Amino acid sequence: MEKVIGKEMPIEKQRDVLVAQNALKLPLLYQNLLDCYGQEKGSAIYHDLFESNFKKRIKIFEGKDIGDIMMYEIDMFPANGWKIWIEKGEENGEPVWYEHLELCPHLEATRKRNLPDPCPIICDMDCVLGEKYKVAKWERMKHKPAGDSECCFRITRAR
Repeated sequence: MEKVIGKEMPIEKQRDVLVAQNALKLPLLYQNLLDCYGQEKGSAIYHDLFESNFKKRIKIFEGKDIGDIMMYEIDMFPANGWKIWIEKGEENGEPVWYEHLELCPHLEATRKRNLPDPCPIICDMDCVLGEKYKVAKWERMKHKPAGDSECCFRITRAR
């Protein structure tokens, strides 16, 4: 019997493949739910799953200020393929952060696969749920799919 071994992939290429696979998980889940259950029911199931996961994800931030969350994001997001940076300031006596996302792995991966832009099922939902669960308030200032060079969110404390 002949032993066949595949080509060894450079570590940089392995990382790119893993980032793309991870970035496609939610968009493909959403598409599969729509295929299986139709637009209305599939979308409702996805929203329920996303919200359930969101509530679990935010547990690590209980008792933390939004500034701590922002520092976590700029430390962790690059490992998942994001190019991200923040500006911290003050407006009307309140802290405010501007989160700049120059590279979004979800957008890159869905566009390569000719899937719909992932913004409504990922970022928009994070914004709505972040406010609902008093994590923070995200307001989109710039949007890559609309032709901007980056996505930018203005982030303030939840009320």
